[in-house]
Amino acid sequence: LTVTMALLDQKRAELKDVEDHLVVLHKCFEEKTEEKTRLELQVNLCAKKLGRAEKLIGGLGGEKTRWSKAADDLQNTYDNLTGDVLISAGVIAYLG
Repeated sequence: LTVTMALLDQKRAELKDVEDHLVVLHKCFEEKTEEKTRLELQVNLCAKKLGRAEKLIGGLGGEKTRWSKAADDLQNTYDNLTGDVLISAGVIAYLG
């Protein structure tokens, strides 16, 4: 009987160790599940941001051409400014 009780106590101790380990594993599982959920939300948020950024870049693609043309036009106007002022001064002097 003493041997059987000792064996029973040993098995109970082993069972307690296994149950404690199971609790630790369950807690780890819950933490990892929460982390997975959080990371999935971040992935969705990043995907939405990427989509908006692609739309913005696509929309601004034509702006580069427009601004380059505007800069060229302004440079042309600036290059002709001296001559325009000289002609205007001549017209003003002639007329008046």
